[in-house]
Amino acid sequence: MAQRLFHGHGALRSVCQQQSRRGFSNEAAVIAIRRETKNRWERRAPLTPSHVRTLTRQGVEVVVQPSTMRVFTDDQYVRAGAMLQEDLGNVNTILGVKEVPIEELLPNKTYVCFSHTIKAQPDNMDMLDVILDRNIRLVDYECIVGSNGKRLIGFGRYAGVAGMIDLLRGLGDRLLGLGYSNPFLGSGYSDYYHSVAAARTAIQLVGHNILISGTPKALPPMIFGFTGAGNVTQGAMDIFQELPHEYIDPADLDAVRLTGDRNVVYGVVFKREHLAEPIDPSSTFIKEHYDANPHLYRARFHRDYAPKISALVNCMYWDHHFPRLISDDQMKDLYQDPNNQLLAIADISADPYGSIEATRECTKVDKPFLVHNPNTDEQVYDWEADGILLGSVDNLPAELPIESSQEFGDKLLPFVRALALTDPSIPFSSANLPLPLSNAVIASNGSLTPNYTYISDLRAANESAAETETSAPAFIPDLGSPRVTLFGSGMVAGSFVHHLSAVRPELKLKLVSNDLATARQLCNDTQQLDLAAKDADAQLGALAADSDVAVSLLPAQFHTQVAKACLNNDCNMVTTSYVAPEMEALHDQAVSKGLVILNECGLDPGLDHFLAVDLFADLEDRGLHIQKFESWCGGLPAPHCVGVPNPLNYKFSWSPRGVLVATNNGARYLEDGQVVEVGAGELFNHVRDVQVGLLPLFGTPNRDSLAYRDLYGLDEAHLETILRGTLRFPGYWPTIKLLKEAGALDSQPGSTIDWDAVPTEAQSVLSQIGISKADLTGPSAMDQLANGLWQHLQYQKDDQDMVLLQHVIQAGNADNTVQVTAEVQLLGDKVPHGLSAMARTVGAPAALATDYVLAGDSLVAGKGVLRPLNVDLARRFLTDLESKFGITHTAVEKSL
Repeated sequence: MAQRLFHGHGALRSVCQQQSRRGFSNEAAVIAIRRETKNRWERRAPLTPSHVRTLTRQGVEVVVQPSTMRVFTDDQYVRAGAMLQEDLGNVNTILGVKEVPIEELLPNKTYVCFSHTIKAQPDNMDMLDVILDRNIRLVDYECIVGSNGKRLIGFGRYAGVAGMIDLLRGLGDRLLGLGYSNPFLGSGYSDYYHSVAAARTAIQLVGHNILISGTPKALPPMIFGFTGAGNVTQGAMDIFQELPHEYIDPADLDAVRLTGDRNVVYGVVFKREHLAEPIDPSSTFIKEHYDANPHLYRARFHRDYAPKISALVNCMYWDHHFPRLISDDQMKDLYQDPNNQLLAIADISADPYGSIEATRECTKVDKPFLVHNPNTDEQVYDWEADGILLGSVDNLPAELPIESSQEFGDKLLPFVRALALTDPSIPFSSANLPLPLSNAVIASNGSLTPNYTYISDLRAANESAAETETSAPAFIPDLGSPRVTLFGSGMVAGSFVHHLSAVRPELKLKLVSNDLATARQLCNDTQQLDLAAKDADAQLGALAADSDVAVSLLPAQFHTQVAKACLNNDCNMVTTSYVAPEMEALHDQAVSKGLVILNECGLDPGLDHFLAVDLFADLEDRGLHIQKFESWCGGLPAPHCVGVPNPLNYKFSWSPRGVLVATNNGARYLEDGQVVEVGAGELFNHVRDVQVGLLPLFGTPNRDSLAYRDLYGLDEAHLETILRGTLRFPGYWPTIKLLKEAGALDSQPGSTIDWDAVPTEAQSVLSQIGISKADLTGPSAMDQLANGLWQHLQYQKDDQDMVLLQHVIQAGNADNTVQVTAEVQLLGDKVPHGLSAMARTVGAPAALATDYVLAGDSLVAGKGVLRPLNVDLARRFLTDLESKFGITHTAVEKSL
């Protein structure tokens, strides 16, 4: 059959006319296959000639852009019924495999490809900008998923097949480089073979040699470990099973290393419980809990299993919320382990700095493996070098282009007609695409679609992080930059500076404190100020006059003093504290000056507000009335850091006196329609059991919960319960009660703890903590106890803290009642490195609040004394906390 090659638009008109004459829809069903141009290894196609033949029989015309590199020839497509055409200008929908070079993007088209944009990948953001500018509808194969969330279209299985074929030959080359002849040299790399069948034949011969001669006798039996449970893993195991093999349980690794048979190879599949373990040693691994609370787990694979296998085939999906499979430090420990036998890693997931942190950049088809030296962090292409073999080719299916294209096209075929008929000029909301395709449209009509608007925020966060990482130290003064003055250099100040530098690396920051030594560790531009000094107000005024925003992280009693200076000098303000009556009194003055004093932007208050008003609005929009609201929050030591003995089950990161004072508070709340008043010092009589995740806890009411009925705008006619409370581990309140009864919580000057008169049980508690008579110094009994606790229950090196927040909301109407449980669980960094969970969850919202005020955001600008209770503002906080700082929440709803 003669080859048909068309260049003009008239050819496409005739195609549509032919289609109509054949009796198909008057709508033109035409699809184009573009020529892949990303690199010389990309020979795949989204549809093969056999698919084209099927489509043409169904009345779908297929236009193919000529290619001399595609694994299927132009002539094969023509014989299948396709038309060859260089110019794709008159085809609405264009299929490809990889990203499209910017210069080849035609306006007002639908492009379907793997765009690699959904994680705001920096390399493809310029392409996404052009797609938006040119009104292109972008459909991403990766996002075409079924109702179960699993991908419907992909090359995954062939990534596993090619990766395993490459590993076997790469392992052969590595063993030879180390001085061992071996049977794996009898196979080749995937791109050597015309087909998978040819590769299987070669690997079967390798297996024959293993049966006869075995693997090197100087080495332990060869054990291949597999991670992941999807198509990629199945493809890798399919090739592995061409060898004489035996699958073993991870528990059998030690025995096989010592007594295994070298005339077979061993396979072991690692599940999630083999990769991570609860940080709390008293807890057990539960998959669902791990998925929801990865921060409560730590890696174990590098310690318990990696040293016992010969090669790792890593096919698992990973994101940054979960422990890495092997971090750089763990790889170093592993390599230095005298019993380590890990020779090679095939990182088929090919995720730079991902689950295998040593994967820096993906390797190439023609150089699939390098040797990584964990001691020096050097990576070289040298089979004889010291280190561990590491391969991470990111386009493995391209090594087997015929079969991978055929299987991919089989999955794509049911969607092609709908794609062919889509008109990118029609508004996305009216496109009427099948749901899997509709959910995979990233951009349309010049905008990101609703499912993917997050890409903009994620991109901004990525770019800020990149600028911060590569630029000079944050906050180099620039007269043209926004100006922020931070008051206070306490525990949260470092977190605030860290998070603000991520979103505003260009601004000018001044840090004002009475502790210059600490302040200078956080910022170059510092000033000392004593708020008790006679000229303090004058100094405050001068600082406010030179600032766009003042941020007060001072003790709460000083906020109003700073606020008055701001109002007198036209400066906005941010705090993380509750709005006190004297601060509320400044509202009208702030509004009249067009200023905002944005308060309660920390954890509690702050993050608790954001989450509550978001949930309330969602439920009320569904016609449900809020009936019950319980909110619990606590900063606690991570369970594995509590220490024994520790009757309080608590630790302190700063002076314990504030915590002890809070135990003497009263409270007020509404429960089942009844107002409950808790007298001062009676909290230990109102303790109840609360469970957050799998953690059993004690909760006590906190301050006046009823005030939040009006603040949140909850309907009194329907609200039966509102209770805001504080979380502690079991043991805390019984111990507090003993100490109170012993007089140890008396804050009156002159009171004292008479050691000899302390009841035996209370004295035993103090002794268990480590407090002796000599530790009890201070002007009051409470101060004496605080000093003793500070000496013995501070966070120690490598300790971690934890923040827990839980909202339980019941809402209903005449037809339906539901309960929503929303939780935030965050684990801090190890002392003394990084940030505590408490510092993160206070500092990050405060930084975002400052950013919003600097930007003149309409949700805050000129609003006077303000709490973050507007639902749009709350949702913006939640979105930015997750996308920019990884602070997330979960929410589970059930019907009652």
